[in-house]
Amino acid sequence: MKQMGVVISTEGNTARVSIERHSSCGNCSACKMGQEDAKVEINAVNGVKAKVGQWVTVDMEDQDVLAAAFMAYVVPLFALLAGIFIGNSIFSALGVEKFIDIYAALFGFATMAMAFLRLRMKEKNLKSNKRFLSQIIEIVDVEKMCH
Repeated sequence: MKQMGVVISTEGNTARVSIERHSSCGNCSACKMGQEDAKVEINAVNGVKAKVGQWVTVDMEDQDVLAAAFMAYVVPLFALLAGIFIGNSIFSALGVEKFIDIYAALFGFATMAMAFLRLRMKEKNLKSNKRFLSQIIEIVDVEKMCH
């Protein structure tokens, strides 16, 4: 997934880039968790040595975007469903009959919350994983684009 943005800061071999969120991004957390603004700031590997103020093309492999979306959406959903089924089994085995569906749903939500917390705890490791980092692939000559 390629996008254009402007470098707003650099540090070592990474750069902070301000890009406009694509409509296809939805609420994917690969760029920034829960961000609702049209502009998003991301960290990207700066292999081309772009400087502050330069326009750049940023790329993240499509399969890595899908992997990030899978972790952000499918894992918690699976945890919710598994929690509901497991909770239902546990409460049935304990002989709970009244409000068993509510208890199972609460158990499912608790399981989903634990999945979100686990992902949140691993977020730092995932952010440092080059697989999930965007790459600056080129510096864009804005004057050529405008003429």
